[in-house]
Amino acid sequence: MTDPNDLARRYVAVWNDPDPAARRTAIAALFAPGATHHTPSRQARGHAELEARVAESHDTWVAPGTHVFRAVPGADGHHDAVRLNWEMVERATGTVASVGFDFLTVDADGRILTDHQFIDR
Repeated sequence: MTDPNDLARRYVAVWNDPDPAARRTAIAALFAPGATHHTPSRQARGHAELEARVAESHDTWVAPGTHVFRAVPGADGHHDAVRLNWEMVERATGTVASVGFDFLTVDADGRILTDHQFIDR
């Protein structure tokens, strides 16, 4: 089992990365080829759809320079599952604008198979 806090940091880093090529490489390393990402209103399956999902989020929240995502310490995992908390904070003030958590299942290599995202606020 991969270190849950390391996985959380790498996961959140993908959403902050401004370089599409670097995001593509990071997604390929972080997610299994057929991985799925689920929110209450959408689903992405496979690397190409994951890239589009992350790019859309980045373009909306991070690229304008107003927000950044960060992993909250204390990610936990067992039996090929990891839960992690994250925050979206305002760059200028550090004020937390949104919080949520993701429940991940991972394969034997520590790559994400399923990602269920819950946004608390």
